[in-house]
Amino acid sequence: MAIIVNKEEKRRNIALSCRELLLEQGINSLTISQIAKTAGVGKGTIYEYFENKEDIVFEIITTFISDHEKELLALVDTPITTREKLFHFLYFLFENEIAGKHLNVYQEFLAISLSSEPEAMLAFSEECRKKFTMILDLILEAGKASGEIEKTMPISSSSLTLFATGLVVDSRLESCDIKKEIDLFLDMILPSK
Repeated sequence: MAIIVNKEEKRRNIALSCRELLLEQGINSLTISQIAKTAGVGKGTIYEYFENKEDIVFEIITTFISDHEKELLALVDTPITTREKLFHFLYFLFENEIAGKHLNVYQEFLAISLSSEPEAMLAFSEECRKKFTMILDLILEAGKASGEIEKTMPISSSSLTLFATGLVVDSRLESCDIKKEIDLFLDMILPSK
């Protein structure tokens, strides 16, 4: 009897097995041979489930994004102030060593997508942006409902996302104090009552 393989599950399992490898190697240094070895499959199997290295990198990053999305969605219902929620959202990729490794991969992803503009990367970035602006919309709506943000305050989740992307880019500069920049930004958009 033939073994029936769930292709989506196998694809996801290969990606999940290579998460740490991507964090250690980065996108440019990662090879199909390393991916196959880490996943415990042959190179041919990798190409059966993925078109190329970028395809598997998208799949791995998608697992990271999914984890981030779950954690940030949980933040929406956390009993802390809107300012604290926004701070946590903006500081998320800078919080610890693991987040720092994710940050390095995202920076490399941004550098590649900015320098070569492959359509798949741009489409992927747009999908990620939609997910995170939706979470920011929920935080902002809750802040307005609780009175922490004036209903007439023109705060845009899209603008917050642009600021977050700027943090990712500028965080490589030694002169950039991420916590201080976030606090200053939040002081501007959430004036004291």
